[in-house]
Amino acid sequence: MKEYRLQSSIWATLLMLVLFFVSGLLGGAPTDGGRSQSPQIRRGAITPRTLEGRVVVIDPGHGGPDPGTVGVGRTTEAENVLAIAWELRSLLEGAGAEVIMTRQTDSASAAGTVFAGQENGELAARAALANRSGAQVFVSLHNDWSDDSGAAGATVYYYKSGDWPLADEVRRALVAQLHSADRGVQLGNFYVLRNTSMPAVLVEVGFLSNPREAELLSQRWYRLEAARGIFYGIIDYFQLMN
Repeated sequence: MKEYRLQSSIWATLLMLVLFFVSGLLGGAPTDGGRSQSPQIRRGAITPRTLEGRVVVIDPGHGGPDPGTVGVGRTTEAENVLAIAWELRSLLEGAGAEVIMTRQTDSASAAGTVFAGQENGELAARAALANRSGAQVFVSLHNDWSDDSGAAGATVYYYKSGDWPLADEVRRALVAQLHSADRGVQLGNFYVLRNTSMPAVLVEVGFLSNPREAELLSQRWYRLEAARGIFYGIIDYFQLMN
């Protein structure tokens, strides 16, 4: 009888294990209701070859006679996004990517004179530069504004259906890095999104109408964190599309 009870116990245990496995309790059930999650690369796994062969265009918005949003802080939109762009460029190049910037100084894009006098001349120059570059992604950097001084957080805009995966990965990683409010991925009818041939996004990093975010966006450490968030989002996008 003792041997029989032992065998029965073993079979009961095996049956329970099978039931747990089938129900998902043993194997780790998805926490998102079964929806697949994007394959986020382990940050420590980024090497100088992670983005080898990739070409990324960074578009720091505004510049030159156009400061962009002049908010309640100490710096303008054009200043902030150019600083973020240089940090982002350094990170991307450190991971092996080729990076092209539509402007590198506090001026309009170098190609803008070609389109001088034309409607959307400066924006057309930036889109044309991107389209000639052979880039796989285009990222335009901006700061936001609202009449509500309490409005805060990051928004990522897309226009073409092929832009959405990039927008979502950048949104996810940027919000996580900055611990900022998540304003989601939104459809945006912006010239540089409509007229670029590769997946393209426009990132509103934060609000210059919000005193706290305006101050943060003027500080180097926060700009670096914003660049890191966008950088991780770009890497996650390429991992997703592999």
